[in-house]
Amino acid sequence: MPIIPDFALAVFKLYLTQLLVWLSDQTYLTLLKRDAAHLLVKLADCLNFTPLETACAPYHHSTGPGTPPTHPAPRLVRALLVKYLYNWSLRDLEWHTLRGFNLVVKWFVGYPIFAEGPDHSTLERFELWVCCKQPRTLFDETLRQIDADFPNERQHSQVGDTYALRANAAKESLVDLLRHTCKRVLAALHKVDAARAAAVRADLDPVALFGAKDERREFHLTPTERAARLQTTVRAALDCARVVRDQLDTPTPLSAEQRTPILEWLCYLDKIIADEVVLVPTENPTLPQVTERPADDKGAYRLGSATDPEATYRVHGAATDKTDFGYNVQVAVTENFVREIQVETGAQPDAVAIPAVLRAEAEHHDLAPAKFIYDTAAGNGKTRALVTEATQGQTQLVAPLPPTHTPTGKFTPNRFQLSDDGTTLMCPNEQTTTIAYRSGSGDGRLFRFLGLQCRDCPVWELCRTHKPGSKRMRQVFISDYRREVEAARRYNATEQFQLDMQARPRVERIIAALVRYNGARNARRRGKFKCDFQAKMNAVAYNLKKWMKLLNIKTAQAASP
Repeated sequence: MPIIPDFALAVFKLYLTQLLVWLSDQTYLTLLKRDAAHLLVKLADCLNFTPLETACAPYHHSTGPGTPPTHPAPRLVRALLVKYLYNWSLRDLEWHTLRGFNLVVKWFVGYPIFAEGPDHSTLERFELWVCCKQPRTLFDETLRQIDADFPNERQHSQVGDTYALRANAAKESLVDLLRHTCKRVLAALHKVDAARAAAVRADLDPVALFGAKDERREFHLTPTERAARLQTTVRAALDCARVVRDQLDTPTPLSAEQRTPILEWLCYLDKIIADEVVLVPTENPTLPQVTERPADDKGAYRLGSATDPEATYRVHGAATDKTDFGYNVQVAVTENFVREIQVETGAQPDAVAIPAVLRAEAEHHDLAPAKFIYDTAAGNGKTRALVTEATQGQTQLVAPLPPTHTPTGKFTPNRFQLSDDGTTLMCPNEQTTTIAYRSGSGDGRLFRFLGLQCRDCPVWELCRTHKPGSKRMRQVFISDYRREVEAARRYNATEQFQLDMQARPRVERIIAALVRYNGARNARRRGKFKCDFQAKMNAVAYNLKKWMKLLNIKTAQAASP
């Protein structure tokens, strides 16, 4: 076997790195000629990465005598975009960049073929940094560049809707939820002061609170046995909360910074108990009678898991059994792009986040759409007033009005005329009243017509449920947002309203694309803040793909005779 001389081997090693770089460049040139229509190739030509790289440059210390970073921020920014464009996990992304099995991805991120890319730990640290320090930068900057190519998009009406983002946590039974939350309380205390945590545990009954090691699973228990276990657990949880609160102030009070995480978990525990059970006092104040609330009497924003306490149950649709445990994602879209997206806890009603979405557009993009089209969930007067306030009157909320019929079939409040100054109400029989009181159950006033005014009224049967001749008063609720509702009723009777509502399906198509192809259905992390970042990155992926598609169409139209 021939032996390579030492000097030849030394020369080979000297030029090996340069040879590999040259080979990588030549391979990439050949590859890009062949795959010029690839999404990443087109994106590299169209997207200006400089603002993104500048925003993420503080991830590495740019000054000092230290060695330059192995994986600089510009490459990590591109890698993060690739992750969301293809809905990959961090390990999938590592496989394609570190191992180099996808040459187009490796070229796009910025690594030579024979160089090693970042591993999943490096990628995770960078993603978490971007989530905390630059949560909106990628979404806002890519949308600004899209607007530069398609400026008319800013003038279009927008359509809003919501979709469910399932939490990255398993739903827990009530007993398991109480036990898990108590563990999180004790863990938070232990992290601050191990001695205090040990003192708390010494005062607790671990079997009552956490159950015996050999206890039977809940699904094997009879209803009576489940009720007994729930009562034991709730009493133990109340005792745990009491002992922990005592320890916060004895023997030496903890600082506000130390108390905050402990009090946060204690508040979660208090909320679970208040939402889920009824406590009836007994002779012993520490041993109340515990009864689980009926399903329709439980709190609206119920926690479902101590793993992600910010996630709640989202009830959507006419069927009450259609629920998702997680988050409610509000989107605002034009025909082509996602203009704004925000994550709220699952139990929040659809219309509540609309003003916040419009304020975010004004703050980050200096944009207030002329019309914001929604479904009946946003048709009430209060939401319309809040939209007007949030956009300083620049945006008209277009939505069907909720039904106003009553089970009795009697005159509804819209049949009564309110004076311009809002002090006098006139009934269909032209009787007037100025007697009004604030309602205790709604945003409005209760106007009262006395029985004497209603005597011998020709429309008695259409107006009142009382027997003719009754001296009882007739109360009419007049909403504070009556003018908004009346304006909407007039607009909804026009042909333009019907044309506006024909735009509603566009949001359904975009939501379908987000959840089916861009990873927007299941949360990869826990907590509303991190889920909001994921939703915005899902929208970035959708917008970039749509941008490249529209640019292709625009180029083809320009080239055609």
